Amino acid sequence: MRGIRAALTGLALVGLSLSGAATANAEGMSAMGGCGEVKNPKTSGAKAHWELSCRDGKIRVSGWVEDTDADGQCAKVKAVFASGNTEFSRAACPKGKRIPFDWAHPGSVASVYLFEYDA
Repeated sequence: MRGIRAALTGLALVGLSLSGAATANAEGMSAMGGCGEVKNPKTSGAKAHWELSCRDGKIRVSGWVEDTDADGQCAKVKAVFASGNTEFSRAACPKGKRIPFDWAHPGSVASVYLFEYDA
């Protein structure tokens, strides 16, 4: 069942990134963001923090992702930039593991997501 939930969450993420600005708090994910935004999303087994800042024609996404539940799942953050670049954090697992990330690409918006998946 968890594998199916993770797969469905992945499909929801694709739908959000294609549809523009949206937020789905039930899954703890956020979509399109711009310069100066700060997010602290949560899922049932993960949490994250990220900040979006802009400088010299680039948007920077920096923060961390943490596994908060010993449920056999890992957590990651995904960022899709207007330039077409996509970044994934390293996996945060087991419970208590916090992973930093820091990416910058051309543009002033990015879609950033927190998700869990079966390890």
